[in-house]
Amino acid sequence: MSSTVSLPPAFRIKAIHIAEKLKLKDLREKFTQPATEFSNYEMIVRYSSDSCLFVYNYGSVVFFNVPEELQEKELCSIQEYLVPSEQVRATDVFLLEVQDPSLPLAQSGNKVYFDRVVVARFSPEIVKIVCMLLAESTALEYYENLIENLLVKTNAYSKTLRRQGRMLESTKELIKFIGLCMDTKQEIISNLYIVDSPDETWESVELDKMHQELKMMMEIDTRYRGLEYKIKIIQESVDVIVDLSKSKRDTLLELIIILLITFEIIISIVKWH
Repeated sequence: MSSTVSLPPAFRIKAIHIAEKLKLKDLREKFTQPATEFSNYEMIVRYSSDSCLFVYNYGSVVFFNVPEELQEKELCSIQEYLVPSEQVRATDVFLLEVQDPSLPLAQSGNKVYFDRVVVARFSPEIVKIVCMLLAESTALEYYENLIENLLVKTNAYSKTLRRQGRMLESTKELIKFIGLCMDTKQEIISNLYIVDSPDETWESVELDKMHQELKMMMEIDTRYRGLEYKIKIIQESVDVIVDLSKSKRDTLLELIIILLITFEIIISIVKWH
């Protein structure tokens, strides 16, 4: 990217959470252009000086100023990695606007708004920060949807306990639900809780300020805490379900033992007579 290119009024940025996890090394040759930057966390595919694709190992991709046709082509090339069709992909659209240097706003630094960020000058560092946070926000939205679905199921189990005084679901269904809760919690912890500030923010006060303002506007930290709280609620419910299932199993085993002893006593009495 270059700050000397002819810039349109605004760059469109589209983020999509396509998978729960991506092995970036498996994707290096999947796209129409080879990756120009690569790490275990992030991969960048550049189409031109002001158009590129960011791919993150926690499952989000961000298209910066990429035509819709090319976006669809790139997504089709990694179809095997996309989330199942029954799950809704989380998407978000954002704008990056570059102000005319002659305007007063250009002299007052970068401005963050609800649906866009207005910058005094175009730079790859700014693009990277905006795309990274948008990708993280989209991944959070995906997991927020998953957690909400788990909460709905947890609430249904709670209502069943309140009305019936026991669990009516089969042991298999309960085990599948417990496994889904554990898997979702592990995915969130391993994929999202390791996201740190980009290196660029350590080298520029201006970039760090923009990063913090964008993070606050997208409510990244608040949403993290919300996920943690909901996961805690689900975990407590799962613990109760596990205890009830264990108690139910123990009671069943005790009943079987009692029946076997009773049967043995009856047989002994019959033989004695």
